[in-house]
Amino acid sequence: MKINQIPIIYIFKATVYVLLALIVVLSSCELKDIDQDKDLEIENDSTIYLSKVFEYVYAPGQHASIVKPSDTINIIGNPAKHSGWLYLGGFGGYVIAGFSENIPNVDGYDFEVFALKGASPEPAVVYVMKDENGDNLPNDTWYELKGSQFAESIRDFELTYYKATSDSSDIAWRDVSGNEGVLHSGYGSAYTSGWWWQYTLTNEIKFKGTRLPDAYENNPVNGTAHWTVPENRFEWGYAENNSGQDYDVSKGSNLFDISNAVDETGNFIHLDNIRFIKIQSAVFQQAGWLNEISPEIRGAAGLRKKR
Repeated sequence: MKINQIPIIYIFKATVYVLLALIVVLSSCELKDIDQDKDLEIENDSTIYLSKVFEYVYAPGQHASIVKPSDTINIIGNPAKHSGWLYLGGFGGYVIAGFSENIPNVDGYDFEVFALKGASPEPAVVYVMKDENGDNLPNDTWYELKGSQFAESIRDFELTYYKATSDSSDIAWRDVSGNEGVLHSGYGSAYTSGWWWQYTLTNEIKFKGTRLPDAYENNPVNGTAHWTVPENRFEWGYAENNSGQDYDVSKGSNLFDISNAVDETGNFIHLDNIRFIKIQSAVFQQAGWLNEISPEIRGAAGLRKKR
């Protein structure tokens, strides 16, 4: 009997090992399937993000030496998947980009613009455009999205910057009304000659757009400059504005309603959808050590999912 028991035990053990091996194989197959499903979810993200940048111009500002045209990649797609951003520079700097699909105009907010989380307000005006001729290019009509400071803004403000004549001098400026001056550095350098973007190949550059009121006031404390944002200065309607009622703290984005679009005379215009946006630095102010007021953008997304 003992001789017959030995192979039975081995057979039993072998059977157990085979069953365990099958369990491991089946378990690994199941895990693999779950992982694939997760990847599929990510690839089929139904959010409508910016998919292409058509134009980008940095206006004179303190970050000029580190800004590159290739930085525009930082506003394409889901901002949660990258850590970079796009500097716009001082007044007038802008980026023109398009969504992967039309953003419909429905009740409430329609899209959001992401900026640096927690950053102090450096408001940018947002313009929108339909693809009316269907050629997938931003060559139709721009409409400004009206914000809370619309009545206090200067529309069609023009500002020309002049390249510094030497490394030890400042960038000069002149506006459409004949006011003129120079850009002064409040922190980081003695002169603003280094604020001229190396990709601006001319000795002067002109920007045109809506100019918002100053973003900061200086209220010195014990003789030391203390810059603060006036209460209720920017309540809604601007990118990189963490003081806004439309600011989403969790995502670091401001929300926009296409129904706030106005034409060149300031009258509301109905747009059933938009395809392109232009985000433009809109404050012309040098606030001491804060230097120029210059937005940093991380992307944009529709608030309605693809169907």
